[in-house]
Amino acid sequence: MKSFLSYVALAGLTAAASAGCTIVTPDGPDGSKPIIKPVPFPVIIRADALPKPPPLQANLLYVVNLSRSSANLNTQYATIMGDLGTYFQGVGVDIVNMGVISTYADQFGPRLLMGQKEGGPSAPSPLLLGLLAQGADAGLTSYQSLLPILGPTLGNIDSPDIPTALQLLAASGDFDGDTPVSEAENVIDFGEGLNAFQLPPELGGIDRSALFDSPLDLFIVVYLQPLPRHCALSDAACQVNGRAPNDIFLDTNADGTASWLTFANGGMMPSRVVQAAIATPEGVSESDFDAKCTAVNGFQVSDFYVIGPSPSAYFQPLMADLNAANPGTGQSADFCSLVGSMPAAAIQALGSGIAGVLH
Repeated sequence: MKSFLSYVALAGLTAAASAGCTIVTPDGPDGSKPIIKPVPFPVIIRADALPKPPPLQANLLYVVNLSRSSANLNTQYATIMGDLGTYFQGVGVDIVNMGVISTYADQFGPRLLMGQKEGGPSAPSPLLLGLLAQGADAGLTSYQSLLPILGPTLGNIDSPDIPTALQLLAASGDFDGDTPVSEAENVIDFGEGLNAFQLPPELGGIDRSALFDSPLDLFIVVYLQPLPRHCALSDAACQVNGRAPNDIFLDTNADGTASWLTFANGGMMPSRVVQAAIATPEGVSESDFDAKCTAVNGFQVSDFYVIGPSPSAYFQPLMADLNAANPGTGQSADFCSLVGSMPAAAIQALGSGIAGVLH
């Protein structure tokens, strides 16, 4: 350890260095005056003394399977959301806006179900269970009847209320996707209508453009899909308006921005749109799936009642196509690994892959 005098000496040298050194030569043999020569002295500025750059900003959209059985996964869903948010904050990626839509639309179409806006006016946030109790007392028993009550709260929801909101949405049975639908239809329709309402505010609609009005440094789409996919990427059933999802996601406008994201102001380059699938495996046997999940530390065996592998391959080829066009824009994580008791490594791997496209 350096002594106090060492630091004083070092400080003196530093001060001298900041002004430069002066060399004085002795008198010449003929009595001439000394020559004074200023000599520049380099000053080294340590990297850790530089001001930190401002955080990068991102919009984050969760596409969540809210089928009825997912009411039992509300805590796991919310934990994944919270862990990812914490990771992004730690690496300097500021999530300015977060929104949640369902994998499969209800009767009202591709609409925003809940959201958070950084710095926006905080909506009143009584416990959602209390709102449900009030609705029951007033004779309101269906989810649709509760929409006008819940809409203002879900539009800028407090994080502690997210698990209850997810449970309410799933338990409604409105997002089961019972009829054959494309895995991509709801998210594509939502992206193509970012600047519009799907449901009037007086009926509980949330203004999606209030969250996703302008592009930021990054647009992140995170899928939470614990159940088998309805179709494979190559299936005709997976097409949206007669086009394959990968073709739509990679399509661009004349200025090079992604055509499926219609911000009210500007657009996003496809290289800055990252899609990440937190899903169960595709194309594996039930026995292999069970063995892999039970090997995860802290995995709850009871979750097997509400999750399962997918015979149809949708995310695997989709992420491959996204990465082939724009490296890093297709990310994947195993659902079981993220709902165990020690998900930090899986969160870090996924989060660093998503944030990595910015660097």
